[in-house]
Amino acid sequence: MKVSELRGDHVFSIPVAGQATGGTADEFVALVAPFNMTITAVKWVPTAAITANGTNYFTLTLRNRGQAGAGTALAAQRSYASGNSSAFVGENMALSATAADLNAAAGDVLTVEKLTTGTGLAMPDGTVQIFARGN
Repeated sequence: MKVSELRGDHVFSIPVAGQATGGTADEFVALVAPFNMTITAVKWVPTAAITANGTNYFTLTLRNRGQAGAGTALAAQRSYASGNSSAFVGENMALSATAADLNAAAGDVLTVEKLTTGTGLAMPDGTVQIFARGN
């Protein structure tokens, strides 16, 4: 039996380095998909509280860069334009409403990306958890 054939979600926990500079965008390699998968949920667990700001904020994303590194599919995101977060409390990131954005082929590179708006907002260290099923 292959791992991808096991029932239920597989959980991949990705440690994410913080970004103390508010206006600096950054991107981290999270996972090379070990098999064809469908993302069913994504959670973000910050190590410090985050206070949202409607003008200057960051958006944390899970992006599929594909195998050539040029993919743009955005599987999940969490914007800090509104809604605060508490330290060490996991929260669901919003999944894409486009079903194809939630699929990853074996070998696709998934990244965690910090995008900034205005002067941005500092991002603490944390963990992104990707829940996926083999397909």
